[in-house]
Amino acid sequence: MKTINVNNTIENFLSGNACNAEKAWLNREMKRDPGLAREVKLRRRTDEILADREILDLRAKLNAVEMRRRSAGGLRKAAAKTTRYAAALLIAAAVSSALYFTLRPGPSPEKLYTSYYERYESPGASRSVASAGNLLMENAIASYSAKEYDKAIGYLEQVIANESGNMESVFMHGMANMETSNYPVASGSFTKVIEHNDNLYLEDAAWYLGLCYMMTGNSEKAVSQMEAIAGSRSRYSRQAARLVKRIR
Repeated sequence: MKTINVNNTIENFLSGNACNAEKAWLNREMKRDPGLAREVKLRRRTDEILADREILDLRAKLNAVEMRRRSAGGLRKAAAKTTRYAAALLIAAAVSSALYFTLRPGPSPEKLYTSYYERYESPGASRSVASAGNLLMENAIASYSAKEYDKAIGYLEQVIANESGNMESVFMHGMANMETSNYPVASGSFTKVIEHNDNLYLEDAAWYLGLCYMMTGNSEKAVSQMEAIAGSRSRYSRQAARLVKRIR
């Protein structure tokens, strides 16, 4: 199965029409993602309410009552009673639907991160000065480009130790740590870039810092950060505005 449609797979699973591959995939994903497991459980409960045998039996009884009332000349009373039952049935369905959409969990931080995160592509280390620091930086960028992030972090830490004001190395240190899912350390690097306030990486650092807040469970900080970006002239402003709505 090349592509999995989550909604269709859940519906097939609950209706008993899922194939073995769909069942295996969904069971595996529910163990990994509690939010998905809650959604499947809630959908099952909603289906049970809407398909309750008592409601189906009630419909049959209403039809029988109506026929008897017609033959006995009580058509008007039967119609009124049928209307009340029908209204009750619609209310039950509406409540069930509202309950489902109210309690349905929103997208997890991991899913939002996957949707909004894009790996930063470095333009490369400056070659204007042939110094040991520059050689380290070139090695760091080369390692980052090759997705050898641990090696890149080692080079970058050496550059930072020798040139604490080199904001390119601090920013790339944050990016390399993001790629290894070390979001707390990445947050610290991006914060240093922002506090420096005189470099070419301010917009990028602000955006990636917001994503780090989201991934470390600091939703309030994430929202505040993204709202600030959305209200600015940053090239990330539109993405930030959309993300704020989804985090909430």
